[in-house]
Amino acid sequence: MAPYTHQYRIDAPFDETIEIVTDALAEEGFGVLSDIDMQAAFKEKLDKEHARYRILGACNPPLAYDAIDVEFEIGALLPCNVVVYETDGDETGVSVADPTQLLPVIGNDDVEPLVEEVNSRIEAAFGAIPNAETVSV
Repeated sequence: MAPYTHQYRIDAPFDETIEIVTDALAEEGFGVLSDIDMQAAFKEKLDKEHARYRILGACNPPLAYDAIDVEFEIGALLPCNVVVYETDGDETGVSVADPTQLLPVIGNDDVEPLVEEVNSRIEAAFGAIPNAETVSV
């Protein structure tokens, strides 16, 4: 398990999990700006089979604006990536980048309150999903 992510298991099929996650993020002010289907990309570009794996690029525009205003280059770390993937079981896996782990990389203490706000909203979004279970690192 990656210490730089929040990890969850959601007791729902893959496609339903995409909807659940998108709706939960929306409740916390995040929109999904991009949706990358890695399974399809691997098949098309490499002719290789892979389990379902999608990367959702989530963004909270007011927080992103403030962050770029404080630390211009932080855009290289945006949007927040949310990975939804098939597991071996009946649940669907979800990993979200933990923005607090990026603070040492950013090196600008003025960004910390914004990073903490993003982290709090991510945790609130997934905490509101009734069938989501946190995976311990």
